[in-house]
Amino acid sequence: MDRKNTIVGVFVVAAVVLFAVGLFLIGNQHKAFRRHVEFYTEFANLSGLGKGAKVRVAGMDGGQLMSVQIPDRPSAKFRLKMQVEESLHPLIRTDSMVTIETEGIVGDKYLLIHDGTDQAPAAEAKSTLPGKEPLEMSALFEKASGLMDQAGGTIKDVDGTIKDVNGKLDEALDSVTTTVRNTNGIVTGIRQGRGAAGVLLSDPATAEQVRQAVVNGQQATASLNQASAQVNSLITDLNSRNLPAKTEETLNNVRSASDQANQAAQQINQTLTGAFGEDQFGENAASNLRQSLSSINEATGNLADDTAALKQEFFFRGFFKKRGYDSLNDLPTEPYREDKILEKLDRHRNWLAASTVFQTAPDGSEVLTAAGREGIDSVVAQWPGIYGTPVLIEGYAAEGTPAEELTRSRRRAVLVRSYLQIHFHLQPKNTGVLALSDRPPGSAGKSSWDGICLVMLTPKK
Repeated sequence: MDRKNTIVGVFVVAAVVLFAVGLFLIGNQHKAFRRHVEFYTEFANLSGLGKGAKVRVAGMDGGQLMSVQIPDRPSAKFRLKMQVEESLHPLIRTDSMVTIETEGIVGDKYLLIHDGTDQAPAAEAKSTLPGKEPLEMSALFEKASGLMDQAGGTIKDVDGTIKDVNGKLDEALDSVTTTVRNTNGIVTGIRQGRGAAGVLLSDPATAEQVRQAVVNGQQATASLNQASAQVNSLITDLNSRNLPAKTEETLNNVRSASDQANQAAQQINQTLTGAFGEDQFGENAASNLRQSLSSINEATGNLADDTAALKQEFFFRGFFKKRGYDSLNDLPTEPYREDKILEKLDRHRNWLAASTVFQTAPDGSEVLTAAGREGIDSVVAQWPGIYGTPVLIEGYAAEGTPAEELTRSRRRAVLVRSYLQIHFHLQPKNTGVLALSDRPPGSAGKSSWDGICLVMLTPKK
């Protein structure tokens, strides 16, 4: 008997030692036992960045994003709390800039703290570092499109100006040419004695009148010279403005911008081709991604089995028994409807009707309405302690067959849970869904419901 007790004791001590060593290795892997320094930064757009994201200093992994403070108005910014290893503190200066980067093209988002200059003093712990908003590819394309539109408008204006000037020059030159030809014909006829002018020149009585006609011709010639001078002045002014050279320069700038846009498109195409092309084993990116997701699903399933087994161990059984549940996603429907579980917790309910929260999309699925999102936001605003508090989303559907009611109530609850996790950054372990068809629990005070019910669970006082 003593030998058996000894063996059991040795086995228990070995298990505790292995558990402590594993805990230490996991903590060391996540750098939990190293000294850290906290910093803050602010962004108007997180671009998909979430709590727990990596923080790198000058390209080196040095910490993680600890929390995200949601702004209280649209004009304010998200306030991010970062934890950085103390050994990297000398690289962080007051002029260090914080940016949101992406691993590869479609990888995870992370925060990058750029190393500052030697002249700037070191940033103090818990100080706020300046953040540079991320540049979206869509904004770059919009700017390029605007530049092309402006260039097209400039070309159209220049073309219209040239056509207008050419038209006016043609009219002026036609008028001058016609006048000169008419004058030459008159003078030639007079010299040859043809027509009425020749007869008048041979008649002494009309000599004075002929001389007067010559004076009038001289005045007409002077007018023609003045018109020619004006035309020459107009042509000189156009040449001095260097309009053809400016037009050619504008066209060259447009061609240069087009070439740069084509080069950028080619580089993006090459990058995407390289990212999604076949690797050294002949597998493309889609095949590798499917294999990775399959491995992740398998690992997640194994981890869930290990966690479920761990909950039944002696060291953790008391914690889950005291809390009143193991997982919010594993609550049985009928015992919950009959109020036989979660007896140690108070339930704070808020009911939202389906006609207000949901609408049918063109593909037949249900989506949240703007009024529905406002209603959910109003409920969450009444729960100041929602972070760290379990929240259940009860889904209800009162139309269709029993199977349709069950599936629709489940989809509604999952849709609202996704909105809460994304918009308010609630942890998945603290949110659960229940598909209750159209029958609420007995303690809810309702015999039937169509929509959702947000339930916050708190310990009984």
